[in-house]
Amino acid sequence: MNKNVRIALWAALAIVVWFGTGLLNNPDSTGTEVEAVDSLTKVQVVQSKQQPFSPTLSLRAKTKANRSVDVLAQVSGKISATLIEEGRPVAAGQGICELNAEDRPLRLTQAQAALENAEIAYRGALKLKAGGYQSELAISQAKTTLATARAQLKRAQLDVANLQIKAPFNGIVENRPVEVGDFIAPGSHCARVVELNPLKIEALVTGAEIGVLSVGDEAMVVVAGKEYQGAKISYLAYQANPMTKGYRVEARMDNPDQTLRAGISAQLNIQIAPVQGHLVASSTILLNDKGSTVIRVLDSNQIVESYLVTAVGESDNGIWVTGLPEEVVLVTVGQNYIIDGEHVEPVFPANSAKQ
Repeated sequence: MNKNVRIALWAALAIVVWFGTGLLNNPDSTGTEVEAVDSLTKVQVVQSKQQPFSPTLSLRAKTKANRSVDVLAQVSGKISATLIEEGRPVAAGQGICELNAEDRPLRLTQAQAALENAEIAYRGALKLKAGGYQSELAISQAKTTLATARAQLKRAQLDVANLQIKAPFNGIVENRPVEVGDFIAPGSHCARVVELNPLKIEALVTGAEIGVLSVGDEAMVVVAGKEYQGAKISYLAYQANPMTKGYRVEARMDNPDQTLRAGISAQLNIQIAPVQGHLVASSTILLNDKGSTVIRVLDSNQIVESYLVTAVGESDNGIWVTGLPEEVVLVTVGQNYIIDGEHVEPVFPANSAKQ
């Protein structure tokens, strides 16, 4: 092998060794190994503690008459007088319409006389029986005649009493479709009387809401911006409306001057039992993939967790919710960009110290 070939082989070997030992590096490289560190997502958080809260359930409602009754004629005849005008108050037992008496007073007098005669005949039959001069059959017939006379007198008394069609309770004459001279038959409509004191307020609630209500709970009614205190829950439905799926709630309140009318839109505010809850910003409440409301929090290791929560009220400072632990670190900013189980870096507000 000549000298030139040997030199070339040694040169090639030197180059291979040079590459293998890593000496052919970037001249800017220091040869120091650099570790890549993954940065944690930063989220703003606050600490929150449970507080007692007395929720108010606010419901859309309508006012209703406590009672509404169509007053019907019990006997037939012509209207001889109308005693109360539409829209006027009426007292229980007060006459609204009056019918012509016709021969009813005469029939009453005849029935009274027939009863007196039947009583005399029955007493005489008993005396004759005591002397052995009257049979049991005669006594039975006299007794039957007496019972018939009593029934006929009662019927005649009712006919006379029913000549005046009276209000069944205190209220307002809402409708009176008859006038003097009209002929009405038994069962005909003389008037409608509505009772507005007390006034009924009716609303619908969900199945969850009715579970926290009780008969006797105090409530406030708002009509046209004016507040009325003193209402109380008087009825809670046991079966949901098949159309609306809501449960009927009724409250009653005094309406002594009857200024509030039936059929007016209202708001029924019911004060329910105090609960322990957290006051949170509305922005912290999220919807999960099942459509449930959740709030994201951090555990002691700064791992993200989601809790199902229920909104039970609101105030000027936020939403009251239940379902969270007694003390919790709430994620208030960045909650939309993290997932359960993720390790994050919490950032407390400058004016808040981590406890």
